[in-house]
Amino acid sequence: MGYPSDRRFALSFFLPLLAWAIPGAALAQEIPLEHCDTLPLIEVKVAEHPRWFLVDTAATAMLNLQSFAEGSSRDIRVTSWSGTLSTNAKEVSIEGLEIGRTKVAKLALPAIDLSAIGKACGRKIDGILGADLLEKIGATVDLKRQILHVTTADEVHEAQLASEMQRDTARCTKAFNESDEKTFCDCLDPQVVMFTTKEELYGREKVSSYFRERYFHQSSPARLVIHESAFHAMGDAVWYEYEFTIDSARGRLRGRGVAMCKKAAGRWRMASMHHSEVQFEPSAASGAGR
Repeated sequence: MGYPSDRRFALSFFLPLLAWAIPGAALAQEIPLEHCDTLPLIEVKVAEHPRWFLVDTAATAMLNLQSFAEGSSRDIRVTSWSGTLSTNAKEVSIEGLEIGRTKVAKLALPAIDLSAIGKACGRKIDGILGADLLEKIGATVDLKRQILHVTTADEVHEAQLASEMQRDTARCTKAFNESDEKTFCDCLDPQVVMFTTKEELYGREKVSSYFRERYFHQSSPARLVIHESAFHAMGDAVWYEYEFTIDSARGRLRGRGVAMCKKAAGRWRMASMHHSEVQFEPSAASGAGR
């Protein structure tokens, strides 16, 4: 995949911006957390009215009886940080709950007296957004960044495409490590574009030749290990960031960059690759030079 040059620094700063600039990255739903003393709170809407819910990943979702008085009493099991217990509480049906842009219709939740929590932290608490409801909406709490991240339909779609792409392109790494030129060539889009720190290559033939001349059919087989992350889907294409190492007779090459795979005729193929080398460690046998 090339050798180090001064261009690697410019590429390492510039190329990740290609992935971050993709519109899909802006679709994530992140809601800032407020606080009642040290307890994390979030503003939600119940029947279009704003309410404040305590975020508690160790509890079940429930309502404050003082905020939601109507309902029928029955025995329920309530989970909190201190454990699970049976109690008699009202069950209140609400038409809808809005958390950011996510809406949950027709919920039946237990309602108990939560006034003690509000008095302790100096603010009225209308309910608890517990682990069961967080799981239902695909939400995770990031206390370091002080946000509630709610998974969107776009993120689910991105994750599904990325998983499909990774399963399909696993054959490409295998082909590289086995010097299987035919399979590896089929992993490349006919109009694939590849930028190294020294070269710009256009088309399947030139890119496949680049790898064949440097890594295939060596007396000591080259081995590629690649890790992908930060996936962003655009139609039938997936952009992502990657880090790789290639061990060969000449030494170890470490690199990173941004790539794009496209799906056509039922297969995922590499359409674009922009990488910069981080470090080349020559083997003892090859010496310090190329």
